[in-house]
Amino acid sequence: MMTDYASLLMSLTSSSAVDSGCMEQLIQEGLYITPSLFSIDRAGLWVLDKDEQAYLCEADFFDGMINHRSSQRLAKKEDAELFSFLENTSEIIINNYFTYESFGINTSKILSRFQLCSLLLIPLQIKGKNRGFIFLGDSEKNIEWSTDVLFASRILVQLFERALLALDNTVAETKLQHQYQLMNEIEKLAKIGGWDYEISTRKTHWTEETYRIYGLSPDEEITIEQATKFYSPEVQKTIKDVFELAVSQLIPYQVELPFVDAQGNHKWVKTTGQIRSNTQGVATHIYGVFEDITEQKQLLDSERSTSEDLKTIVDNLNDSIITISSKGIILSANRMVEKTFGYLQQELIGQNVSILMPKPFVSKHDKYMQNYLKTGHAKIIGIGRELPAMKKDGTSFPMELSISEVLHGNDKVFIGIVRDITERKKAEKDIHQLAYYDDTTGVMNRYSLDRDLKKCFDKSLLLNENITAMLINLDKFSQINLIHGDDTGDVILKETATRLNERLPSWVVTYRSSADSFYVLINPSAAVGLDDSRIMTNEDLAEQILKEIHQTIIVNQHVINVQASIGILNIPAKEIDYIDIKPLLELAVFNAKNKGGNNYVFASNNDTCSLKRHSELSLAMKSNLFIRELNIVLQPQYSTQGKIVGSEALVRWQSASLGGISPVEFIPLAEKNGAIIELGNWIIDKACSLLAQRRMFSKESSPISVNISAKQIAQPNFVDNLLTSLDNYQVPYSELVLELTESALVTDLKLVVSKMELLKSKGILFSIDDFGTGYSSLNYIHHLPITELKIDKCFVDDIKNAVDDVPIINTILQMAKSLKLRVVAEGVESKAQLNYLADHGCDVIQGYYFSKPLNSAQWLDKWKVI
Repeated sequence: MMTDYASLLMSLTSSSAVDSGCMEQLIQEGLYITPSLFSIDRAGLWVLDKDEQAYLCEADFFDGMINHRSSQRLAKKEDAELFSFLENTSEIIINNYFTYESFGINTSKILSRFQLCSLLLIPLQIKGKNRGFIFLGDSEKNIEWSTDVLFASRILVQLFERALLALDNTVAETKLQHQYQLMNEIEKLAKIGGWDYEISTRKTHWTEETYRIYGLSPDEEITIEQATKFYSPEVQKTIKDVFELAVSQLIPYQVELPFVDAQGNHKWVKTTGQIRSNTQGVATHIYGVFEDITEQKQLLDSERSTSEDLKTIVDNLNDSIITISSKGIILSANRMVEKTFGYLQQELIGQNVSILMPKPFVSKHDKYMQNYLKTGHAKIIGIGRELPAMKKDGTSFPMELSISEVLHGNDKVFIGIVRDITERKKAEKDIHQLAYYDDTTGVMNRYSLDRDLKKCFDKSLLLNENITAMLINLDKFSQINLIHGDDTGDVILKETATRLNERLPSWVVTYRSSADSFYVLINPSAAVGLDDSRIMTNEDLAEQILKEIHQTIIVNQHVINVQASIGILNIPAKEIDYIDIKPLLELAVFNAKNKGGNNYVFASNNDTCSLKRHSELSLAMKSNLFIRELNIVLQPQYSTQGKIVGSEALVRWQSASLGGISPVEFIPLAEKNGAIIELGNWIIDKACSLLAQRRMFSKESSPISVNISAKQIAQPNFVDNLLTSLDNYQVPYSELVLELTESALVTDLKLVVSKMELLKSKGILFSIDDFGTGYSSLNYIHHLPITELKIDKCFVDDIKNAVDDVPIINTILQMAKSLKLRVVAEGVESKAQLNYLADHGCDVIQGYYFSKPLNSAQWLDKWKVI
């Protein structure tokens, strides 16, 4: 066996993994084999971190368990003595507290640190520097380390040293490559290349940017003769002259030269030449930079023609430019005045500028001008203003006017720049509409709501009045979108908003807050002075809203009836905090929906206790303790014959500060505040860990089902994270079942289904949880990549004895059979329920009849005895 192991190690010396710095193969095929081969129970690899302040555990094998890349570490600051010893030690051999080598540290300290009785530790040395160590050992018995074991272990260490050295080289090569790329990018941005010419060999070297300037490929070899062919004969003579002076007299040069590149583009370059000479003063190299100055030359040429083009530019500006004398007479105008004012240039010159002003500015202009000339005080010079202007046809329009003054000889001349801002004003109005009004329904949006709600609250607080508001949420609106499509849903929303806007009293203002929610703010002071018969109570108003919403809407020949749940707040402003207004209304809506919808509920002061509870739970969820306080239990699933065929993972939270908290309370809150993502990832990881442990006792397939939130599956990295967890624990994909509720599917069907199909192609199974309690549609169930339906406990409870007839369960079972889906019945607690379900073709039973939820140890014990 030892000979075979030595041969294996020798074969690994030619492995590409070793030379690429990948230690995974060494760990799996070299290190993890040693415990069974040497009759020990422990093996590990520890590597010094890049800061050389801690040893990190890269691999660990203990008592038959692999813990690859565990979180173990030995920091210098935590145990400086042991760290220093390991950093400077040579080979260590300890047999049952007896060491073959004396060293300056307590033997028991080393053995205690690694929980061992016997130890063989060999350091990893790279270029004379300690980079880590491997160790072999046993936690219970004395080991006599044979010569063969020492020989094989030293070969293994050499292989790890080679891998670390290869990794160092890869890092160094990458750094050099990055530096090269950086220099190349700098050259590109600056459009400056470099060159070098060796006089004795006549060899030329260019950087990549020099090649780019010439329009050549960097792969082409270039000579000085080839380079000069891009220049005209006259320029070639200039190059020859400066080169000869540089070589003979060591005189550096800088010249600007025109040339035509390899692609036929005319360019200008600035090139410099510096001389490198030997100790005898003889030139050996000429080198320098090569800068593309084509754009600079073009700018200089452009400046020469600027004065000629100035009038053309002014005439083609989008603004009208008018010069005016100190007496208000128009001296000049560009051609844009025709488009802006409707006048030709010659029609305006010589006219008083007041011709362009509507009343009352016409009569006041000369007075303003004389006052400025006399006092030097003006409200418009140097300051842009928006004013009305008048066209030739007498119509007015908004303009932006900017006036500056210049001296023309001894007289002041005023330059006016006029911009027609009619379109901008319209755009501002449109932007305001987009910012503060909902595009779909036309009513004000949540930004307007936040602004007006704060004003309303502050006013009610000041006047010691009640703050009165309502939150309207359409019942099961997502089902309308699912059945009829989003376009129909938008029509429903628009019609609902129109009815509320047009038919509610004038002192009631409607806002759209989210997809299917509307807020109503009630301003009682606006009703002052109205006939008492027109003033409505909050109850009457809520009844009217429910009635208006419930009226039939016909869209594309489909008759649709909509219902709503309403939360009403009517509380003295001084008795609540502003931030509690929306949560109180949301809680009231929630309570209205719990009554079956199409109802209204008043929020009360007592509801603030629920808000406080939610706040406490949310705060606890943000704590670092939250995940550590969670626990997982598993409820086994049985065939109707009583054999375990799977399990469902259920989460429990025992808070140190709040005590035991029911999932019914904290799961919905986690969905709302985003903690469900971290919670869901934790459950998946725990389920994979338990599956890996179970498979040590039985390879028989028995998957664990895990509930997945719609928010979790919608995460961009959900698929990658899930597959990584399964791979890390080496769990077959088919051993995990993901349960989704119907509400999760309705939330974003296309996104969820696309991820389901991808995961199903990998072998992961899907189940629909609580089937029948949400919105069940054969139209989408038929197309989902699922293998299982779960019947909710509320339906199983309807089975009182085996001869009962429960139509909904019969229907679900018949439908599942036609779709070839497995059915799991939840909440089975009696023999009668089991018999009924078995007689009607149910596949799997879950409930207290067979087993309550078990903690991890109890669950694993069941597999140990199977």
